[in-house]
Amino acid sequence: MDEDILTEEELKRAVQKIFRLSQTDAEFRTLCLGNPEEAIRRITGKAVAPGVKIRFLDSPPEKTSDPHGAAK
Repeated sequence: MDEDILTEEELKRAVQKIFRLSQTDAEFRTLCLGNPEEAIRRITGKAVAPGVKIRFLDSPPEKTSDPHGAAK
């Protein structure tokens, strides 16, 4: 196996790091959304296996509601 290709276990650990970093670094978050393979490479120093497609999705923050009713 090629040492420069990410294993499944390494990818799982990398996703956790990527998730944490993308929450605090807007530039890195943009990289994740536009070029996920490069984001993974920056975190791990390795590439995903040929043919593997990675995509990160960005969802809007969940709205919290006031349990007592927001209207006053």
